[in-house]
Amino acid sequence: MRSPVELIGDRAIGTVEEVLADRVTVLLDQDAPQATALNTGTPAGFPRVNSYVLIPNEQGSTVCVVTSVRMNRFPVGKSDATDRDFVRFPISSSTMALTPLGTIKALGALGSCTGGLDFAVRRGIDVFPSVGDPVILPNAKQLEAIVEGESRTERRIHIGSSPIAGLAPVHVDPDKLFGRHLAVLGNTGAGKSCSVAGLVRWSLDAATHAPATSGQAHQEGTAVVPNARFIILDPNGEYAQAFKDLDVRVFSVEPREGERQLCVPSWLWNGNEWAAFTEASPGVQLSYPLIFRPK
Repeated sequence: MRSPVELIGDRAIGTVEEVLADRVTVLLDQDAPQATALNTGTPAGFPRVNSYVLIPNEQGSTVCVVTSVRMNRFPVGKSDATDRDFVRFPISSSTMALTPLGTIKALGALGSCTGGLDFAVRRGIDVFPSVGDPVILPNAKQLEAIVEGESRTERRIHIGSSPIAGLAPVHVDPDKLFGRHLAVLGNTGAGKSCSVAGLVRWSLDAATHAPATSGQAHQEGTAVVPNARFIILDPNGEYAQAFKDLDVRVFSVEPREGERQLCVPSWLWNGNEWAAFTEASPGVQLSYPLIFRPK
């Protein structure tokens, strides 16, 4: 059986050259993988932006994401200018810029790292790397733990897989997902609308097949009816067809068949909305907009 140090050494790809509060610079070894790494147990792409690397320390390992990869070229040779037979041969070295994300720790004895050892990841950096520390590639188990993050609970939603982490399954905690503000960002055509529709459908599906609690007693063999409410503002009309097989209510300013008339109470409008609706001119009618409030 090989020691944990030997196993880590097999996955080393470089050393730390510079450490800042928000960035770590790594000098890659000359024999580091150029396109596909085979020393992680399974083929993995390397080096690539948004891929993950680890920097071991006494607390576990610091998880970092690759933000840039650069090739540095410079000539080397003799400094004697009188030697006309001298030829300079350029050499190159590759560097990576990393952003620290969190800390990964093993759940079990270090001697079992050749087996099915589990890992846990949490946010925050316990120990910042030092210059000269080795940088290693994570194995499949570590990649799965990094993608899982801190949402490794029973109540979670499977939303897809990560192509940059060996197709590791991606789960989210619904309490954290819907308990705070969330932005789905991307270029035109990247799939933002499909992702939003998928999050709603996957959440409802997970809640339907979740085990019933004491407050959700139902007959055995029947699905739980989720007590969930989603309100989607759809100015482009993208989501009406996405949920047509579900029990949804669609409101529209100009309702069509199967839709309801959208009615907004006047007390819900603010002053700017009233001014835009009445086309009030600045300096004449815009000073004191009239606001109606319920009794």
